[in-house]
Amino acid sequence: MNPVLFRGKKVMLGVLERTDIPDIASHFQNPGMTLYMYGYGKTFSLEEEYQWYDSTISNPDNVTFGILTLEGTVMGSCSLFDINHRMGTATFGICIWKPDFWSKGYGTEATRLMVEYGMFHLNLYNIDLTVYSFNPRGIQAYLKAGFREVGRRRGAALLGHERFDRVWMEITRDEVDLSGMRAMVPLLESGPRD
Repeated sequence: MNPVLFRGKKVMLGVLERTDIPDIASHFQNPGMTLYMYGYGKTFSLEEEYQWYDSTISNPDNVTFGILTLEGTVMGSCSLFDINHRMGTATFGICIWKPDFWSKGYGTEATRLMVEYGMFHLNLYNIDLTVYSFNPRGIQAYLKAGFREVGRRRGAALLGHERFDRVWMEITRDEVDLSGMRAMVPLLESGPRD
C-alpha cells in the first residue's frame, strides 16, 4: 500500500509510487480522459508516464500526491506546481482517472486536503487553477472546495466546431480553515517545549 500522508473522511493523500505508473498509463491512453486536462484528446504511452513521474518527483517546485480510497486503492493524483515560495503561490491540478470514482465527493475532499497542505505546510497564500467550461463537474467540485471564479479566457478551447472558455479560479489562505491540518500534526497539539 502507498504510504499515507493525510487522511480525510472519504479519501487519503499518499505517496504516488513508481509501481502505480502502469495503472495510470492505462487510463491516459483514453482521449476522453485527457480531454479534461488538456482541452483536447491526447494519449500518453507508458514510457511518457514514467518520464512524467520522474520529472515530477525530482522538481522542487512541484508536489504530487496519490489520491487513495480509505481502503488504499489509488484512484488519481493531485499536484501543486509552479510553487513560488517567495510569493506564496502555486497552481493546483487534479485528475481522478477512474470514472467509477467520479461524482462521489472524492475530488472535492482531495482538493481541500491538498489546499490545506499547501497553505499549512508550504506557507502558500494563493492557489489558482484553470478548468475548461465543458467540465461542470470539475467546476462544481472546486466551488465546493472553496475556490471562486476570477476570470475566463473566452473561446480558448475548440472541440469539433464548438468553442469553450478556460475558467480561472483561486483560493486564498484567508478563506481556508487550517484547523484540520493542524490537528494532523501531533507536535503542535502538545504545546511549546521548554
